[in-house]
Amino acid sequence: MKKLTDWLEKKVYPIAMFFEQNKYLSSIQYGIMLTIPLLLLGAFACIISDFPWQPYQDFMIHLFGEEAWASWNWSVLNPATFGLIGFVTLIGTSYELCRKNNVSMMPGVIVSLMSYFLLIALDENSMLSMNEFGSSALFLAIIVSIVSCEIYAFCLKKNLVIKMPGNIPKFVEEQFTALIPTLISGALFLTVRFIIQTTPFETAYNLIYGLLQAPLTGLGTSFVGTMVITFLNSFLWFFGLHGTNVVSAVMTPLWYAARDANLLVYQADALALRPYIVTNDFANMIIFLGGTGLTIPLAVEMIFCCKSKRIRTIGKGGLLPGIFNVNEPIIFGLPLVMNPVMVIPFVLVPIVCTALAYFAMSFGIVPLPTGVAVPWTMPFFLGGWLMCGDIRGGLLQIVILIIAGIIYYPFIKTLDKKYYEEEQEVTVE
Repeated sequence: MKKLTDWLEKKVYPIAMFFEQNKYLSSIQYGIMLTIPLLLLGAFACIISDFPWQPYQDFMIHLFGEEAWASWNWSVLNPATFGLIGFVTLIGTSYELCRKNNVSMMPGVIVSLMSYFLLIALDENSMLSMNEFGSSALFLAIIVSIVSCEIYAFCLKKNLVIKMPGNIPKFVEEQFTALIPTLISGALFLTVRFIIQTTPFETAYNLIYGLLQAPLTGLGTSFVGTMVITFLNSFLWFFGLHGTNVVSAVMTPLWYAARDANLLVYQADALALRPYIVTNDFANMIIFLGGTGLTIPLAVEMIFCCKSKRIRTIGKGGLLPGIFNVNEPIIFGLPLVMNPVMVIPFVLVPIVCTALAYFAMSFGIVPLPTGVAVPWTMPFFLGGWLMCGDIRGGLLQIVILIIAGIIYYPFIKTLDKKYYEEEQEVTVE
């Protein structure tokens, strides 16, 4: 284990330093980190809203009324937390990139906001769709913020600005200075919008996710298809794309069909062999167990095995939501997004654990999913037990979480050493 840790420090750490020193990547990370308060509140709201215990749900419905209890989170609070991840990242990335470019920050943010709103589209009711602001729009927000801020910085550095008299207050001067960059960005993104409208995608949002989702269409619920989907989910998340949304948009209809087929067989004969391994419940309870990356054991290691206060604090904030399969606090808080030290386990863990679960069911060690729907927030062990109608399903989840923890350990220790040394240097100063 020590040899692996030493290798990571010598080979991977220099790559991490390159990422940290790159102005674009570090600006993106800054923007993503701004979403942590929203993520924590939204994660705990999901747990409260969808706590998988029917007596609890019945009590809350009786206390607040069915309509209020059904809508307070998903229709009201969730759009104001998870639903703003892309929008907040746009603001934060723009602000930090302007700061790194040594230009006034707030005018640059305003240029980015204008550019973004030029690309997003109205729905059939002439309203803005919340899809345009949430995590599924994260990649679009990052692209817009970088392009618009670079245009803004280029114009200022090349002196392509409107000159004002010397007695004008600085705040007023900055707004006129931003006028030409605003005009250029506006013309560019307006042109891009109308070009995209001539394509079958119609909107920038649809274009990005359509191009990403198109190669996935032919994939089914086979082992190879499941491995590809599992890899893409983590890989896209690493680059700031909402991999789960991309994958689920294509695969959910297939997974639901597989679940329904299993349920028909199970209802006819509970002991009969079900036709499908990979169903919607398999995806929720195995591929996305604890959230993308199977990060529950990682959160435990962050709390109990790390010295860095930053890592331990994020672990404490992410453990409880992770138990209920909500792990954005870990993904964006550690972060796992754009973190080259953690990319190997973040991608490897789901592949290894999903493959193990698939073969355990293929060889009859663990029963196949029954087709009975299991809430996606069901904690591990209970979720696997309910999915398979057998305690072996729960034990399978525990086994793969242990394996995930073993894989994560040397990598989180490497990152912990780096963060801890940085914290000690700050303390000494």
